[in-house]
Amino acid sequence: MDERIKRTKDKLRVYGSYSREISKLRVWLLDLSTYLWLHEDWPEQAAREMHIRGLDNKHPPGQQLCVQKAAIEAQLQQTLTARSALGLDDWLDSLSVEDRQIIRLVYEEGYSYQAAAPMVNMSKTGLQYRIDQICKSPYAYG
Repeated sequence: MDERIKRTKDKLRVYGSYSREISKLRVWLLDLSTYLWLHEDWPEQAAREMHIRGLDNKHPPGQQLCVQKAAIEAQLQQTLTARSALGLDDWLDSLSVEDRQIIRLVYEEGYSYQAAAPMVNMSKTGLQYRIDQICKSPYAYG
């Protein structure tokens, strides 16, 4: 396999890992925000419903919930920055809808070639070949 293709696939694996982490953080942040919104006058109740306990008397559950929300927001921003630093965003945006779907299924959602192939009406080897062709693009490894 061409070294450039291998390097692009490695970057796509890391990009996918970051994307999955970002999705998890966004869901968690949405849950926290929702509970805080539902109990905006009583953050301790929101913390109880989220099963967040205070560490000690100095850190009540409501305060712990707010601290946890701020930490998740910071972690989300850091992960977005790290994913962006890979330099693949513009290249991925320039791909056709079909090629972007292939990359999303295999690298961002973590499907195997075998599982992703029927989703895009291809054989496993056809999918592997198409991914190699996508990764050969001169913009892929810039």
